[in-house]
Amino acid sequence: MRINIVLIIIILLGMNSIIFSQSQFRSGRFFHHSTGDRIWGPNGSSTSVPNEMTLYNSQKGYTGNEAVTMNETWFPSDDNEWYTWHRIFDNSDPNDNIYPYIQNNKIIVIKSCYPSSEMIGVGSSGDTLTNPDNKTIYNYKWHWRSIIQIMKQHPDNFFVIWTNAPLVPSATNSQQASLADQFCTWAKDTLATGNDILFGAFPHNVYVFDFFHKLADATGMLQLQYATSTTDSHPNGLATELVSPQFVQEIFNAAIFYEDHPLPVELSSFSASTIGSTVKLSWRTETEVNNYGFEIERKVGSGQSSVGNFEKIGFVNGNGNSNSPEDYTFEDKMVESGKYSYRLKQIDNDGQFEYSKTIEIYFDVSKKFELSQNYPNPFNPSTTIKFNLSESGNAKLTIYNLLGQEIQTIANNFKEAGTYEETINITSFSSGIYWYKLEINGLSQSKKMVLMR
Repeated sequence: MRINIVLIIIILLGMNSIIFSQSQFRSGRFFHHSTGDRIWGPNGSSTSVPNEMTLYNSQKGYTGNEAVTMNETWFPSDDNEWYTWHRIFDNSDPNDNIYPYIQNNKIIVIKSCYPSSEMIGVGSSGDTLTNPDNKTIYNYKWHWRSIIQIMKQHPDNFFVIWTNAPLVPSATNSQQASLADQFCTWAKDTLATGNDILFGAFPHNVYVFDFFHKLADATGMLQLQYATSTTDSHPNGLATELVSPQFVQEIFNAAIFYEDHPLPVELSSFSASTIGSTVKLSWRTETEVNNYGFEIERKVGSGQSSVGNFEKIGFVNGNGNSNSPEDYTFEDKMVESGKYSYRLKQIDNDGQFEYSKTIEIYFDVSKKFELSQNYPNPFNPSTTIKFNLSESGNAKLTIYNLLGQEIQTIANNFKEAGTYEETINITSFSSGIYWYKLEINGLSQSKKMVLMR
């Protein structure tokens, strides 16, 4: 089992609240333009995607609600380049809204057409800011990572994303073809296998359909036997006969596999805070399957300043199986000042495990119990005293005269660790110097203040 991480402030939407339930993923919608229309068929061939779905159902013995079905839609209304899909999934495209389709279809299939293979270079990080629509490998990777990250947030849907459509030799050149080949190879062999260092583990509810390499030759150009003509990059009937059976088999096999394997542990938040001399870790899961529990691991420092490796400092039992949110906490007590890195090792009942992302926190013990100087000072007749408690307990704040006599108690009650302010109004005291003292759990600090009439 994998542990999928979605850190605050992203909130997962559409989660089931029924324990141990799992939806069927048998119906969907295929979004395409002209290239996808040809693959849908029949395109002058002896088959089509609808024909292949009928054959698939017959082979699997699927009938009624178990039968696979899919409709096709010309979408988006404009082009279907990767930058357009990025804006659509960001919900920033004024012309097209995919989210009603996502709500009404369990399977969503998206693709681009062959213009996406008209690439201009490798690109660099600056492309995403200055030229986000440039057809570079860097931009394409950015678009895909962004799109799939949003897909990951919708585990009640199964998504399929096609790689590029190749171009015939007369419509491209060796550089463009090589760039398209490199990008599509990365998409299937690196990103989809969870080996992209920027994206990490690939979501279970997304499948990459490598359309490009089904029709391209070794140089990254469309094989002419699959082209409409030597100058037209649209797939012909032979391409339909080749791809449509693979489309149906791969997409529905992957969707039903997702259906048959309940959702993994979905970690929707993981954070750290300080309470007195303690670092408190808090995390929430949205779903759990066979979750034995979490080992808490800590490393001193981060990056080049880190000391040693992660070490186990505790364990918290999991809830086994749950489709409802579960909240967890762990307190790392008596921590010395410094920077710390924390991560969770989620362990299944069968011993398999996955790590969460790492969070960091800087802890400064010296500033946790503190009594601040009152302000204003000198004052007449009111002033404010601010103090920070490093731990919970009975906090007492008292005013003394220069002889050490207690003349007024400002506070004497239980308080949680944290920062507080007390505003006092002294109307019966005479001008002079006074002391105020804070006490809690054997700790104390004092400061003087000046009242001027």
